[in-house]
Parts: sequence; structure tokens; C-alpha cells
Amino acid sequence: MKQIPSAPEIAIVSGDFEQFSPQELYDYFTQVDLLTQWWPKEAEIDLKVGGQYRMSWPENDWHLRGEYTALEPGVHLGFTWAWDHEPSNSLRKQVDIWFQPLFENGGRLAAHHGPFDTSENDQSSRQGIVEGWIHFGMRLAGLKDGNSE
Repeated sequence: MKQIPSAPEIAIVSGDFEQFSPQELYDYFTQVDLLTQWWPKEAEIDLKVGGQYRMSWPENDWHLRGEYTALEPGVHLGFTWAWDHEPSNSLRKQVDIWFQPLFENGGRLAAHHGPFDTSENDQSSRQGIVEGWIHFGMRLAGLKDGNSE
């Protein structure tokens, strides 16, 4: 996973996963038993447009929640993003993840996350989001043999 240069209002990260098809990548974001292998410790998902999700990291008392805005299996996943422990950040974020076929059986994931304003606080949050996507993207890549960027 790596950051793609973008305007300060949006964070874009992308990675190539030789070992995951676009559908498998989508599944690792939308099936609780797969999602909790690499991202949150706990998750509740109502997988439908307008359905809610909640992800938890109990050791940190962190809770991420939002609503699904787009569900195109193997192609596009959209959802809102809000941390319970960051109430001062009143602007809810939108995440759109695009999945594309690559290689013989692999896929590319591109996550667009925003909007961010130009305040120092929001730009710091944006950088943390980028670092988080890269960190957890590498954890996802590590679930199967293969390489990731």
C-alpha cells in the first residue's frame, strides 16, 4: 500500500495484491469473519446500502461506525466513517474503495477517504488515516503468501 498524491481534501491510498482477486478483497472488507482477521478485533455489519456497521478495538476503547453508501461486489464499496472517540471532528468522512483486476488472479485496491479541511487538526487526522490504511493494508496482504505495494 502507498499514498497517492492528492489534494489536501482527500487521502488516496492504493495497493496491488497479487494473491487476492477483486472479489476476495471486497469479501475481506464485508464479511465479519474475514474482516476481523486483519482490521478490527470486533465488527458488526448490516451489509446493505443504508445498513450500519460498527467496528471495535476494545484494547484502545476505539469504536468506528458508519453507514454503507455503495455495495458493488468485487468493484466498489462505499461507507461513511466516524470515530466515537473523536467527537470534536464533526465532519463525517466518506470512504470509497475501488477494486480492480490485476495480474493473473490478483487485484488492486484504491481507497479514497475524505473530505478533510485545511486546518492543522484535520490535516493531522488525514495523515493518520493514510498511515492507518497503509498499516492495515499490509496486514491484509500478509494473510496470504504474496507481495503488496
